[in-house]
Amino acid sequence: MKQSTPAMIVSGVPYEVTELEGEAPVTLAEFGGAITMTAHGPTGDHQVNGSGESEHDGAVRVHEKDHEGTGKDVRVWTVTPTPEHDGFVAAG
Repeated sequence: MKQSTPAMIVSGVPYEVTELEGEAPVTLAEFGGAITMTAHGPTGDHQVNGSGESEHDGAVRVHEKDHEGTGKDVRVWTVTPTPEHDGFVAAG
């Protein structure tokens, strides 16, 4: 079975979360559980399928998975509110 290479991202650089389950996210708690989010940054738009942990210290860790949200971890994103509190960013 051929495995695809994960899309390149810039590690540690915040990517703007533009969609969560097809809509703009409103609360950090929405990132818990199985999710699909779109993150936009210097390497373009990336669809992230995975599983978010519970909010802890103002952040949620999202474990990006291969195979459309199942399988092995590809990377871990840390999602936090933007400093202006009008959106969210994710750093992988």
